[in-house]
Amino acid sequence: MKIKLWLVLIICLPICVQAQITMTNQIPNTGMLLKEQLWNMVITNNSNDIVELKIKLDVTDLSLGQSVLNASTGKMTLGRGMKIITSRDLQPIEYNYAATEFSGNYAPCGSYIIHYRLFQEIPGKDYVVVADDVARIYITPLSPPLLITPSDKSGIEEVYPQFSWMPPTPIEMFSPLLYDINVVQIEEGQTATEAIALNKPVYLNTNLQTPSEKMPSSFEQLKQGKQYAWQVVARSGMACAAASEVWVFNIGKDSITKIIESAPYTKLSRNNTEVSIAQDGFIKMEYSNNSTDKKVKCTVYKAGEKEKDGHKTIHFSLAVNAGQNYLYYNINKKAKLEDKTVYEISLKNGRGEEWLMRFMPVYSKK
Repeated sequence: MKIKLWLVLIICLPICVQAQITMTNQIPNTGMLLKEQLWNMVITNNSNDIVELKIKLDVTDLSLGQSVLNASTGKMTLGRGMKIITSRDLQPIEYNYAATEFSGNYAPCGSYIIHYRLFQEIPGKDYVVVADDVARIYITPLSPPLLITPSDKSGIEEVYPQFSWMPPTPIEMFSPLLYDINVVQIEEGQTATEAIALNKPVYLNTNLQTPSEKMPSSFEQLKQGKQYAWQVVARSGMACAAASEVWVFNIGKDSITKIIESAPYTKLSRNNTEVSIAQDGFIKMEYSNNSTDKKVKCTVYKAGEKEKDGHKTIHFSLAVNAGQNYLYYNINKKAKLEDKTVYEISLKNGRGEEWLMRFMPVYSKK
């Protein structure tokens, strides 16, 4: 009779313990996930005993159907009540990587199931399973690829353009990181998004390893006057993809470029009061070099503030030749000036002569 009673107690002991200790994970279902966040959870001890616990987890990649990471923690002591647990409470943690992508700080993007198992140390009986929990997560990057050139709604002259973009962030969530680029012609009445989804690519390349691509001349060149849409997709194998925005460009100079190129060169003088327009900060000056100078120094400041103490100035140098010079400078290389504000540029040659021009930067609305 005593033997039977002990058998009943042994069988029921794990059930009783399990009812007294619970575990609930606290990780987000979507978004980014730091590896240490895998251990964010709440454990509740409903008994009056101080217990010794440890945790094991197993991560399964849903696209592969196999385990990619398993780990076990050190021992943790817990009294009665509820406690919020982080990785710091569970050290040392031992990781076993079936997929090297998990060895970084961030979990790689993709869909996963995480199985947690909580163990309690029973005196004389080693560890017994007292709780289980399961989390299903979809990990996505903070940002998709960001397109750079050709810029959106721009006009370009190259019929075989150079495309460039910035990687998604954090980049270590993608391993290995590959890109697909798609360029399509936009038909009349279509939006750029519709064109990308429906039209046959005029250029398509996949598995690119760098965030730039030059359209090769072996393809049919892009056509003058036509509008094109392009998009980049970053991939980590077949498990995860992050698509950029869809940008538009056309073959042919844009209106801003035409305005800048058609603007006249304003002649510098010793006492200039006429105000010229510097479209988007591009300064165009006509200067007659009657010295042996190979370079001249230029200073830009707000008109009327030249003699004021502490006024802000911008300095740069320009190369010149003997005789008439048509000088062109993008002031945005130094700073963005205030829109529709009159500035003055002072050019000084090697003889100490000062030549002046007033201008007003006008910036395009985007």
